[in-house]
Amino acid sequence: MPRIPRSGLVTDEGVYHLIVRGNNRMRVFHDADDYDAYYDLLLAAKGMFGVAIYHYVLMPNHAHLLVGKAEQLSVFMQWVQGTYSKRHHRLYKRVGHTWQGRYKSLPIGSDAYLFACGNYIEMNPVRAALVRTPEEWKHSSYKTYALGERDNLVTIDPFYATLGRTNEDRQEAYHQSITRTRPV
Repeated sequence: MPRIPRSGLVTDEGVYHLIVRGNNRMRVFHDADDYDAYYDLLLAAKGMFGVAIYHYVLMPNHAHLLVGKAEQLSVFMQWVQGTYSKRHHRLYKRVGHTWQGRYKSLPIGSDAYLFACGNYIEMNPVRAALVRTPEEWKHSSYKTYALGERDNLVTIDPFYATLGRTNEDRQEAYHQSITRTRPV
């Protein structure tokens, strides 16, 4: 049975939580070069396809992206996933599927859910016990929001501006929101 195309499901107004996983939970990022290569592909594709990336985290065997302006989302993801897969096959002398099927795309229906999803994404390394705090994980958008560090991949989440009057107020409010969601 053929797959249903996604092109009719996505609008340029929508915001989506995207999830990609390594095939059979396989590790797809083995070292810093792998994380950097995927990051660079996302950055290039962001410019090529006009997608806004609000939040992201790259984990050893999967990635989460919170994206908007997603008119060309399917082409964006196909290019990133396909290009990374070719690199992964060449570098690790692999054949077959790198990714577990197509990406998952979950629509974000409200500002509150946008904010909660961003927190969820950035807490992923803590929940997976890879780090104790989200600021310890290099491959996420957390430091942009909580510490004000520049990240060319990140388009600031529109809800973020409502967290305070100054950058410092917003950063503190964001950090506190993450602190309240940390697992014990």
